[in-house]
Amino acid sequence: MQNGILVHDASVVSPVIAQMQGAASVRDRLNVYIHGYVSRLTDVLRNDYSGLSVLVGEAKFSEIAEAYITAHPSHEFNARWYGAGLTDFLRRTSLDSEGQAAAEMASLDWAIGLCFDAPDEPSVTPHDLENIAPDQWPTLRFALSRCVERRTFAWNVGEIRRALDRAEPVPGLRRLPGEQSWVISRVDTKIFHRALQSDEAAALDTIAAQGNFADVCERLCEMRDEETVVPRVAELLQAWVASGWLAHIYAAS
Repeated sequence: MQNGILVHDASVVSPVIAQMQGAASVRDRLNVYIHGYVSRLTDVLRNDYSGLSVLVGEAKFSEIAEAYITAHPSHEFNARWYGAGLTDFLRRTSLDSEGQAAAEMASLDWAIGLCFDAPDEPSVTPHDLENIAPDQWPTLRFALSRCVERRTFAWNVGEIRRALDRAEPVPGLRRLPGEQSWVISRVDTKIFHRALQSDEAAALDTIAAQGNFADVCERLCEMRDEETVVPRVAELLQAWVASGWLAHIYAAS
């Protein structure tokens, strides 16, 4: 019975059951479970991927969900994590450009969910920054909070999802002039997502690569006039601390 449900085929039912119930009756009954299995998991995916559902439309989303469910029988005890592989599934199976845009929207939807579910943790405060001695700054490293996610998009999926969240008119899908970095974060119980300026994206890339404060400044020196680097880094640090993006600061070993 389980195998029949997972492969969506009532004909694989055990002959013993068929003899006991009558083949047509068994198929009909199994089809109820098969439909329910697919329907419930589709609801789970729709909840986790609301932006994708709107982007592709309800009929197309149902097709995507059924294809994913067929390719990925559920092995999760917690349905929250069932859709974790949908973005990669779309990237592998969507060959046209709009399919790749759908994969980007799925990636954004999942990142929003990850940020919302991320555990609460202490974050760096302005007082912590004030207590750092000047000679310590060059070797300091920063750890980003788990409620911060980064994504890169070639399509305007961030703009579309933000319009959906704000109940504003939804712009049409379009390819961006170049790839654009976005950040998704949670402040208290609210989720925020926005495009990053190129220097902020570069600074966060350096932090993610375990670069220290000197590395961040050096990276920005490649992008800005040298005299503007220190004020810009200070501005970014203040903004990140105010948003709770920095989990902690530590000295490089």
